[in-house]
Amino acid sequence: MSLGTADKIRFVDRVAGIERLAPWTRRAAIAGVGLASNLAHAPFYLFPALACGLVLCVWLIDGAAKAERPMRAAFGRIWLFAFFYFLGGLYWVGSSFLQVDGAEALMIPAVLALPAGLALFWGAAAALAVTFWSSGPRRIVLFALAIMAAEWARGHAFGGFPWDLPGYVWRAGEPVSQFASVVGIYGLSLLTVLMLAAPAALADQGPFPHRAAPALAAALGLGLLWGAGAHRLGSNPPGVAGEVIVRVADSGLGQEEKWRAGNEYNVFSRYLDLLDTPGPSHAEIVIWPESAVPVLLLEQPDLLEEIGARLGARTLITGVVRSEPRQGQAHGQPPLYFNSAIVLTGGDSAQLGQIYNKSRLVPFGEFIPLWRELAPFLKMKALQQIGSGFEPGGPPARMIVPGGPPAVFLICYESIFPGLIPRGEGRPDWIVNVTNDAWFGGQTGPYQHYNEARYRAIEEGLPLARAASGGVSAIIDPYGRKVVETGLKGGAVEAPLPPPLPPTPCARAGWLAPASVFFVVTLLGIALPGGRRRAGQ
Repeated sequence: MSLGTADKIRFVDRVAGIERLAPWTRRAAIAGVGLASNLAHAPFYLFPALACGLVLCVWLIDGAAKAERPMRAAFGRIWLFAFFYFLGGLYWVGSSFLQVDGAEALMIPAVLALPAGLALFWGAAAALAVTFWSSGPRRIVLFALAIMAAEWARGHAFGGFPWDLPGYVWRAGEPVSQFASVVGIYGLSLLTVLMLAAPAALADQGPFPHRAAPALAAALGLGLLWGAGAHRLGSNPPGVAGEVIVRVADSGLGQEEKWRAGNEYNVFSRYLDLLDTPGPSHAEIVIWPESAVPVLLLEQPDLLEEIGARLGARTLITGVVRSEPRQGQAHGQPPLYFNSAIVLTGGDSAQLGQIYNKSRLVPFGEFIPLWRELAPFLKMKALQQIGSGFEPGGPPARMIVPGGPPAVFLICYESIFPGLIPRGEGRPDWIVNVTNDAWFGGQTGPYQHYNEARYRAIEEGLPLARAASGGVSAIIDPYGRKVVETGLKGGAVEAPLPPPLPPTPCARAGWLAPASVFFVVTLLGIALPGGRRRAGQ
């Protein structure tokens, strides 16, 4: 069943330009706008690009609502938009397949399969939304709720992949991003979709003041968020520093050079040199990236001796690949491998302190889903260079760091997941993020990852120290502002670690923070005029 005749006429008038296009021309336009919408994300931050994409999505569902099979039409149109939107945001995953011998053939299928799968969430949301579609401003609220339900689902289903959520179009550390300290990235993302999609009502029927009201309300809302964030930043100027000096370092070597046979000691020596160069170091704590040295470091006593001698009284936090024998391991059976972050202190030989094993593993990069069931059929292994797949560890926990305050360690893409930081009595004083962004290539991926990691500092009110191989290494204050940072070519920087803030409203409320935004926006949708719904409902 479709909309009533009067509503059909209004929809046709509103979206006539889109509906009159030839099918392939319309699909090409949808694809182009989907790709261009990624200019809203790092490193460009052109948020009007996403506004154009979301407005188009509303109009596409308007057109689908008058089709004979509205759900099918809405699904197909929005899936197509989302496919190209995610393709433009995640094309760089193909770089990782070029780093591993024998994986090149999988690059194109992987680059296409990931956005195709993620787009299913948006397509399903549109198919559901069109069954409640109307001809008034209420449909914009419905659209925002549906899309954010899809975004929440893709951030949690099958382990989750909350990359490039809509709220990330606001550069971390700038005014609008500060509202994440209240409602978290999901709450900010819902408000972002609502505000950026609001101009779709300008093409509605009726007097101009009525059509312009949603866009004006959105502009006012955005202005209020910006003003509140600017006040928060202005009341807390940068430069507040603690007593502990932290150094973050990256060798600047690409994956090919890092893993070249026989080059292991050169990589290790380069990291040793970065303990004190460029310039003399005054740091008490040094951080190296994920899997910094391409060997099983804890099984190399000679390397540990060199680290201990060079560290002296300092502490080193570094990412490593570790192996452990299986319980009751038989002769010839491979050990278990972990992607870990460890704490080392200086001395005659580096002394091992606490260990954190990464809990959120990258599918196909660090493990093969359903490996035991699929192993007989899949002629492939995870993309990691040591071992054939990692074992997951427990959730992030408060870690003791000699010479500094307690920390929590996040390895690689764990930093894109909100809510992993322990709260309450287990709350740390800072966040350590070790990552290997060289997998992404020197394109948009490292900048996106850097921006998303900084949001964890804003949400939790905690400073962040980030060591990124092939990415941006930095020290970030609790407002998401950079204190110091490197470029993608590596190097080392250091600065006093900013002190933590008291727990933010987001940190205190947990999942209730974004849920409250969903609740308020739902009430707004109920209160708004919506025109006629589908016939028979």
